[in-house]
Amino acid sequence: MQNINLEDEEIRFPVATFSDVRTEWNEACVRLLRALPVELREEVELRLRSLHRGGDGLRAWVSSNASRGEHLPDELPPELIEVYLSDPEAMPLDDCQNCGLAVPVRPNRLHGLEGDPEQRYFPQCPVCGGVTGPYLYWSRNARPLSTTEVIRRTKPR
Repeated sequence: MQNINLEDEEIRFPVATFSDVRTEWNEACVRLLRALPVELREEVELRLRSLHRGGDGLRAWVSSNASRGEHLPDELPPELIEVYLSDPEAMPLDDCQNCGLAVPVRPNRLHGLEGDPEQRYFPQCPVCGGVTGPYLYWSRNARPLSTTEVIRRTKPR
């Protein structure tokens, strides 16, 4: 486990195999925890560290942030994080068309991640109020990765 100091708090994250992956993951975890209300940080940290405490949606969100280099707002609304803590099936599959924030939905149990979700928790973005849905932001704002970026993200060092 690697220890990271977050405003006088010690946070431990699992260490991945490759140093660049570990660094991106840890930086994304720190960004997420800094954006959370203090009272939610401990529970979110536990879910990020333990594969047996739920948190698949939170880990998917952090992985997406780490791989795409997304930024988070300075403060995340508690109700956004509460969805991940209360619904073990929640996944960050929708995004805001304005700010790009990934928001959780509960995937359809019959059709999986590609079907219409069973539950859309935030039809409007809890940060900026924009409309949310699948690929609304990234379908208009995505940029292709350079060959160097693709190799760096897929080839172990």
